[in-house]
Amino acid sequence: MFLEADNISELHVEITNKCNAACPMCDRNQFGGLNNPGRGLAEWNLDDINKAFEGLPNLKFVYFCGTHGDPIAAKYVFEAVKAAKDAGAQIEMFTNGSLKTESWWKRFVDILDRGDRITFAIDGIETNHLYRQNTDVNKILKHLKIVCDSPVQTRWDYLVFKHNEHEMESSKALAKEIGVDHFRFRRTPRFDRFNPYPVLDAEGNVTHYLEPPNDPEYRHPSLQEMTQFLQQVKTNPNETLNTLQKFKYADKPLPTTDWKVECIYKESQKMYINSRMEVFPCCYISDQYETFKTISNAELKYPFGELLLNEKSWSQILEHQFFNALMQSWTQSNVIPRCIRTCGIVKREAEQNLKVKL
Repeated sequence: MFLEADNISELHVEITNKCNAACPMCDRNQFGGLNNPGRGLAEWNLDDINKAFEGLPNLKFVYFCGTHGDPIAAKYVFEAVKAAKDAGAQIEMFTNGSLKTESWWKRFVDILDRGDRITFAIDGIETNHLYRQNTDVNKILKHLKIVCDSPVQTRWDYLVFKHNEHEMESSKALAKEIGVDHFRFRRTPRFDRFNPYPVLDAEGNVTHYLEPPNDPEYRHPSLQEMTQFLQQVKTNPNETLNTLQKFKYADKPLPTTDWKVECIYKESQKMYINSRMEVFPCCYISDQYETFKTISNAELKYPFGELLLNEKSWSQILEHQFFNALMQSWTQSNVIPRCIRTCGIVKREAEQNLKVKL
């Protein structure tokens, strides 16, 4: 069995897929331009919040981290955080930090304690807007300072590109000055699709390009392997920028082999719930199926409509045959390519974050 309800110690939840930013590498939009068609907006209501944390007696941590949205944008974010804490969990909130007012942030930290953490994604000071489009770094820093002045733990995540490489040390120094507890440089693996990576406006025009950092230490070490794998399974690697078809996987099965998949969610005893209350084994498979719905006829399919937590209990969901089929697929030809790229031979996530001493 993938996991049992009594074994789940961590939840990763997306309480809304709304976001004020337009990050070019986020699958909620097309290279920072128009939103991807067909996704629509979704958000937990109060009944969803109450249902999400029921029947998990050993829940220890809840990660409010949007795959496509920012949790701070949710209408009921206070209620969701309180429900998680009432269930006995510590929480970590991931946000771009630019939404809400200073008074809102002061009220927010009042419902948290020193065991909780808020992680701010800030990719430079002068250059933050080049990736975190539509955000205001001055507002972000004010909100960060409010959290730093509270008992709540803070972390600054810095995604490294060529355009912000020169601000790395000054940003780290500022974080220390403000009182940030933890700091990470992050190495994006998303140059496997395009390098350089185009940024589009709403009309589909290229406004600028994102490029990997010059220093190889801050490039993802598995980038070459990921690029080779993606080229292997793509239908047509030469398709143009203006169609989502360029990401579709081939209909032919992958070779039956041992892809060395070691599921990081299963190992952490963690599950993912998306903004529609659909339960997935991880956020990566959710992202793939939400973005592309059906990828190919060759891979394992997610059973849409059958794993809704607002309709079934955790035990009923975890007994679904999909989860056993998922584990079996890791050594078979119907393997989900995202499993290979994230937890298999490539180790996409394991090599992404570099902790820095402040």
